[in-house]
Amino acid sequence: MVSSALPRAFLPSSQRLLSSLAGSTSTQTSSILRHKLGQLPANSLSDEVKKAMSLDNASRSERVKFQTMSAIKEFERQPGDTGSTPVQIAALTVKIDSLASHCAINKKDHHNKRALTSLITRRRKLMQYLERKDFDSYAEVIKKLGLKALK
Repeated sequence: MVSSALPRAFLPSSQRLLSSLAGSTSTQTSSILRHKLGQLPANSLSDEVKKAMSLDNASRSERVKFQTMSAIKEFERQPGDTGSTPVQIAALTVKIDSLASHCAINKKDHHNKRALTSLITRRRKLMQYLERKDFDSYAEVIKKLGLKALK
């Protein structure tokens, strides 16, 4: 905990950041730090800080969130688009890949196997809808995500 007699505005930025995170848990802290440090210019961070805050050291859920955000950015039609069919298919594909790797390791985790099948079903239905409505974007989604075409 950072304690200082100086007002908060006079503290260095790193101490202000640490004092603002005082009441949060460790996973919340790391997520907030990654977000805040991602907004800083790249040359203002030392190599040690960059290495410590890289996605290699992130938790599995943080990596999935990052992958989902990047997939959404790739398929969005306009900024903030999270509901269009290609975006939903891309987000589901990231979740499916993560859950499939988990289920491959944990063979007896039947709860997540059931969740995996429901996600696959949801993605298949969205793909069928997209194929019916807009075949060109369906073909583009299939190609970018590396999925098999529906029968």
